[in-house]
Amino acid sequence: MKRSTRGDLQNVGLASLGGLLEFFDFQVYVFVAAALSKEMFPPGDSPWKAQVQAFAIFAIGYLVRPVAGMIIAHYADRIGRKKLFVFTVLLMSVPTLLMGALPTYAMAGWIAPAALLLLRILQGCALGGELPGAATFICEHAPARRLGVSSGIFIGMVNFGLLLGAAAAFIAKQISGLDPVLASLVWRLPFVLGGLGGLLAAYLRRHLAESPLFEAIRAEKRLSTRMPLAAVLRDYRWQCMYAIALTFAFSTTPAIYFQWLPTYLIGLRHIPANTVFLANVCGVAAFVIGMPSWGALRDVLGWKRLLVMGGVLNAAVAILFFTYLPSFADSLPILAVALVIAGALCSIIHALIAGLICSLFPTAVRQSGFAFPYSIGTAIFSGLTPLVMATLVRNNGLGAPVIQEVLGGAVALILAGTLRYLPLHLGTSEANANDGSSVTNI
Repeated sequence: MKRSTRGDLQNVGLASLGGLLEFFDFQVYVFVAAALSKEMFPPGDSPWKAQVQAFAIFAIGYLVRPVAGMIIAHYADRIGRKKLFVFTVLLMSVPTLLMGALPTYAMAGWIAPAALLLLRILQGCALGGELPGAATFICEHAPARRLGVSSGIFIGMVNFGLLLGAAAAFIAKQISGLDPVLASLVWRLPFVLGGLGGLLAAYLRRHLAESPLFEAIRAEKRLSTRMPLAAVLRDYRWQCMYAIALTFAFSTTPAIYFQWLPTYLIGLRHIPANTVFLANVCGVAAFVIGMPSWGALRDVLGWKRLLVMGGVLNAAVAILFFTYLPSFADSLPILAVALVIAGALCSIIHALIAGLICSLFPTAVRQSGFAFPYSIGTAIFSGLTPLVMATLVRNNGLGAPVIQEVLGGAVALILAGTLRYLPLHLGTSEANANDGSSVTNI
C-alpha cells in the first residue's frame, strides 16, 4: 500500500492546525483569568478569592475531559479517526466564541459565572476528544523510524496554541488600554479570535484522509469485537497506569510556568502585566520550538534516555528558577531569559507524549487507549495544578512548585526504568502493517 508523502504531510498539517486552534481556545482562558475574575465574580471578593474561583472553573474544563474523550474515542476506534475531527472543532469553537459575548457579573449577576461554567464544560468535552484523536491520527501517519520527531512536531504545534494565547492576551491588553470603552476587550477579544479560528479549522478539516493503519484493519475486518474501552481496561491495564504516570511527569511543567505563574505574578506580586505577558511569550516560544528537536533526538537515542534527561532537567530547572524568582520577577529581561531556559529544557518529556502513549496500544484500540489515561491524567494534574498552586503558594511559599516538579522528575526516571517491560507497537511502517511488532529503540 503506497502512500503519498505529500498527502501525509497535508493530513498531519491539518490535524496539527486543528489541535493548535483547539488548544488556543481551551488555554487562552488562563491568560485572561486575572481580568476575567474581576468581571465574572462579585466586586467585593478579594483578589485571591476571585483567582481561586476563576481557576476552579478552569479546572472543571479538565475534569469533564475523561468521559467525553472516552465516548469520542469509542466511535473513533469503531468508525474512523477523521469523521469526528470536524465535530470536535465545532464543539470547541462555538462555546469559545460565545465566551467573548458573555455578560459580566455587574450585568447579569450569578448568571454570568454560571454561563461561563457551562461553556467551559463544553470546551472540556471538545478537547477530551480532540487531542487523543489528533495524536492517534498523526502517529498512525508517521513513518515508524520518525515517530519521535512526528510526536515532537505535533505536540509543539498544539502547544503553539499556548504561545498564540499569550500573544492574543497581550495584544488585547494593549487594545483595551486605548480607551475605557474598550476595557472588556482584554478578555473578550482573545475568545472571539479563538472561536473564529476554530470555525476555519472545521472548514479545512474536510480535506483530511483517514489513517492508513485504521483503513488496513477495517479492510481486514480486524476491528475490536468488544467495546474498545473494555478491551483497554481488560488487556492494557499496565499501559494505562504507565500513561497516567507520564501525564503527571509532563503536565505539571506548562501548568506551573505558563498557566499559574502569570496570574501569581500579576495578581499577588503586582508585577506589571506587560512584563509578565512578554516574558511568558518568550518562555512558551522556547517551550514550543524545542519540542521537534527533542522528538528528533528520541529517534536517535530512544524513549528511555530522553525520559531520564527530561526528568533530571525538570527538577534542576525548578529548583533554580523558584529559588531565585523573588530576586528577578520584576525585571523583564531576566524573567524572560529564565522562562526561556525553563521552557526549552522542560519541553523534553512533553515532546514524547503523543508517540510514546500511542505506541503502548495496538491500532484497534489505540484512540481509546490514549484517551482514557491521558484524559484522566491531565484532568487531575493539568486541571488542578493552577488551583492547587494558588492555594499552596499562598500558605507555604514557592517551595510548592519546586516539590511538584521534583516529583515529576522522579516519576520520569521510574518510567524510564520500567519501559522495557511494556511491548511497544510500531507507527505506520508498511512492513509492519499488522501493527504487531515491537519498537526496539527504547
